[in-house]
Order: sequence, then structure tokens, then C-alpha cells
Amino acid sequence: MEEDSGSVTTRFAPSPTGPLHIGGARTALFNFMWARRNGGRFLLRFEDTDASRSRVEYEDSILEDLRWLGIEPDGRIARQTSNSKRHAQTLASLRELGAVYPCFCVGRGENDESDAVRRCVCGRLSRDEADARVDSGEPHCWRFRVRSDLKEFSFLDRLRGTIAAPASSIEDFVLARGDGTSTYLLAVVVDDHDSSVTHVIRGEEHISNTPRQEMIYRALGWQAPQWVHIPMVLDAGRHKLSKRSGAISIGSYRDEGWLPDAVVSYIATLSWSGAPSDMLLSPAEMSAAFHLDSVALTPPVHDPDRMRHFGKMSIARLPAEDLLEKYRGAFPKRHPDSNNYDETDRISLIKELVPSCAVLDELREAISNSFLAPRAAISVSEIGWVTAVRDRLADVPDDDWTSERIRKILKEFQKECGLKGRELYHTLRLLITGRESGAPLALILSCLGRERVISGLTSASSE
Repeated sequence: MEEDSGSVTTRFAPSPTGPLHIGGARTALFNFMWARRNGGRFLLRFEDTDASRSRVEYEDSILEDLRWLGIEPDGRIARQTSNSKRHAQTLASLRELGAVYPCFCVGRGENDESDAVRRCVCGRLSRDEADARVDSGEPHCWRFRVRSDLKEFSFLDRLRGTIAAPASSIEDFVLARGDGTSTYLLAVVVDDHDSSVTHVIRGEEHISNTPRQEMIYRALGWQAPQWVHIPMVLDAGRHKLSKRSGAISIGSYRDEGWLPDAVVSYIATLSWSGAPSDMLLSPAEMSAAFHLDSVALTPPVHDPDRMRHFGKMSIARLPAEDLLEKYRGAFPKRHPDSNNYDETDRISLIKELVPSCAVLDELREAISNSFLAPRAAISVSEIGWVTAVRDRLADVPDDDWTSERIRKILKEFQKECGLKGRELYHTLRLLITGRESGAPLALILSCLGRERVISGLTSASSE
């Protein structure tokens, strides 16, 4: 199914009650790509009708996270509560149409499912009696009147086909609270209609809301958007993804040193069968290939290992010279008298470490750990060659302290002494860095610096 070019308007409408997580970011991405593919608009609206939990700081962080991912909204950013006058006007229209009625029952809340509300008979009051009680100031909320003659209510979902629900399962629902503020159900319909939203792409947990919203559209004579309910992201145990199971916020990924192209490329693979599996692309670059009809209904499972696959690709694309500049502080400080400022070995060490790193912070840690681990508890009393190799290395001028020169000296020393490779290199690595393995030893010694290497071997020899 193809849309008319330029006719598509999508929106991402998060509640600013917490940070943006993987599931929300995927919803935003799919909305963005569908709009861009069709030359349309992608809108951002904060559904802040839950005043007790909504926070401006969450709005700011969500917007920052979206922009970091490359998901940039079009036009001004809207808030539901800013459109309260229009919501009230629409409620008045529904009242004139007889589609809503005032409810004077105890509770009067949109989420109140007490027996008192279930037995509500306010919908049977005459218009005159209801108006009189409203005019007298009696507290009330406003409920949508679900048609009593309906046996079943159905709507069309772009991915799932016709979805039907027994009308008896849909009770008269609240559109305006006792304080006059609109509930989500009314506000979302009005805001989507007034913004000319053509496709509502959202998580499948909203399927239960859709019949009520569709009823409001039909009562007002408005064209409902295409409903597109994408599957929920699950954890490894096939439960709803939660913070405990890995749903770290996008902001946390950013703070940990993940790169945006890795995160967004991974997120694209969650349900989109056409997502590139071994390429890093921006949302704009992926949009040309994205299609709603290629969204699979099988719930995707969050796979941290696969996410690391994208992370490694993203770091591998960065110039080693730029990484050295960023993490210069993770290398040992040069000796004050050193005149050797050749960066070749530092860059080479970074290239050795990058393939195992998916996150920038891992690279910083890998650099530091190459040098700063405590020396291993190893006895050198029976290793007669430690002093000799120290003296051989000490003869190297500071301005010739390079991995190439160190490698040549160690190779010659090994041959002269008849040592096995592991006997020499593994022992030196343990004595100097305390590590069992790592990048090539000559690189480590070069980056560690002549003075530190000689000092370390001197200390080891004296023990």
C-alpha cells in the first residue's frame, strides 16, 4: 500500500513522565522514517494530561535524546495541556450531539472502576435534569455514551487487519474530569485531528484504547487516521522490556559512550524486517527503504550482544587520531625530559583495542587497563635474565623509544638467551602491567614510556 507523496503526517506523542527508552525510541524512529519516506511531516507532542507525573525536565531529556539519535521533529513542539480550550470546545460539540453526558457518581475519575461507577445510571437522566444539576454546580465528570445497540465494535489496523471487540467490554468512558480537564482519550483525538495526522504508529499496548478513540472520531464525523500498532519489545525471557531487564534510557546509553548511529541502527532492527544488519545508517538514510508493510508482528527480543555488534562497527569507523585526541589522558603521562612526541605507537595501540569495544567508555578503560593494572605477584629470584633485559632496554635512547626498536631488542634478546616466546613476553607483561594478556607488548612498553618500564623492571629485580 502506497501513500500519496507529501500527504503523510505522523507523530510521536510520549508522556513526559520518565526518560526515553528503547521501545519509545523505536516508535519515534518508525514514525520519523514513514513521514520522511513519503515526503510528509513528523510531529512531536507531549501528552502531559497526567499533571501529577509530568515533568518539564523529562520533556527536555526526551527531545535531547531524539535529536541525538537524528530524529528531528518538524514544526513546533506541542503539549496537550496547551490545547485545553480546543478540547473543551470539542466536548461541547459532543454534548450537543448527545454523545456525552454528565456523570454525578461517586469517584468521577477516568480510572475509577468501582461498583458505584459500574452501576452508573446518569446516562439515563433526561437532558433537562442533567443540565439542571450541572448548572447548580453539582460535581460531575463527562462520559462518552457507548451505543447500547452495539454488539461488536471493530476497526482496521494497517498491520493486523480488522480487530473486533464485544461492545459489552467497552463501558461509557470519561472524556473530562471533575475539574474540567480533558482526559487523554479526548485530547489525543482532538490533537491528532487538528494536526492532520494520517498514521498513528504506536505500541500494541494502545490497542485497547483504539475502539474508544475510533468512537469519538465517528461521533464527530471526522476521518480517523490509519491505526498501526507495532509489537512490544521483549526481554530475553520474553517479558515486557523493563529497566531491570535492560531497558536503559537512551540518555544513559549516550552517557556511557554509545554512538548514536549504533543505537539507532540497532533499534531499527527491532521489528523492521528490511533493516540493514551490517550497516550503520542515520534515520534519514534508512527512510528511503522503510515501509510499514515490512514491519513484522512477531515481538522482537532486545539483544544486548547484537547491539554491541553495531556499537563495535560505529567505533571502528572513527579515525584513530581523533580517538587519541579524545582519550589522551588515559595514556601514561610522558616523562618531563622526553623529546619523543611521535604518536604512531599510541595510534597503533588504539587500533589494537578498538575491535573489542562497543562503547567509547570501554575504549577509555581498555587504554587505562593496558598500563595501570597492579603488578602481578611473581617471584623473579630465579629469573636471571630480568636484569639483563632491563639493561638492554635502558641502553635505548629516549628519542628512539619506539615499538619497532623495542620489538627488535626483545627478539634479539630472546634468541641470544634461548628463551621461548611465552617465557619472555608473558613474564615481562606480568612484571610490568600485571596482566595476563593484552595488545602487543612492544606497543605497551612504547606507550608506557622508557622511564616507567626501566623503573618497573628495576623494582621487580630487587624483590
